[in-house]
Amino acid sequence: MLRIEGLGRRFGDVSALQDVSLSIDTGEFIGVIGRSGAGKSTLLRLLNRLIEPSSGLITFDDEDVTAKRGRALQDWRRRAAMIFQQFNLIDRLSVLDNVLVGRVAAVPRWRSWSMAWPLADRAMAIEALDRLDMTDHALKRADQLSGGQQQRVAIARALVQKPQLILADEPVASLDPRSTEAVMDALAQINREDGLTVLCNLHHIGLARQYCRRIIGISAGCVVFDGPVEALDDAAIRLIYGSQPE
Repeated sequence: MLRIEGLGRRFGDVSALQDVSLSIDTGEFIGVIGRSGAGKSTLLRLLNRLIEPSSGLITFDDEDVTAKRGRALQDWRRRAAMIFQQFNLIDRLSVLDNVLVGRVAAVPRWRSWSMAWPLADRAMAIEALDRLDMTDHALKRADQLSGGQQQRVAIARALVQKPQLILADEPVASLDPRSTEAVMDALAQINREDGLTVLCNLHHIGLARQYCRRIIGISAGCVVFDGPVEALDDAAIRLIYGSQPE
């Protein structure tokens, strides 16, 4: 279980997130919604420890995540895999090698520097690509792919980290409808088949209703809604977005 207690983050005089407390059970698929700048990305980056909290506590299965440093922090980032809006692939590398980058924390440095990946890791990467219908593209350069294909490679990279939690930060914000469906279907399949907890920042309420079982709504850095998707009525939407959603 992931627990968040009184979590906050300030950037100078600006409070990006304040006094957030949540409990997230293993295997949940949660949509995090709110206006641009509401604090959604800040929340996920705090959970992955890409940025440091100004206040509060994060624990996972009774481990203090906020206290982790060095190798323990590197291991946490492996377990809490991030998927970014802009994919974060290395254009000049093949699709297969981009997926294998997800194994960096598990192999000696010389192997990652020389791209001398163990055969078992290569097999793991091919299996991940196969799950995402991307095996045929394994030897292509990443910059030869469409946006939706690149995002599925990024999901495969997250899978080979052997995570316990997936943090997807606006994973479909820059994609066309068909690619959006493929990416969201992939995340839903991983959640269902692997039992992985998924927290997914989403810009569109329709996607949240279609794919998520629980919704967390953030407004001006505060959690103003937390409940099952069925409870996301017009009043809740007004509370999260104001008069009209974006």
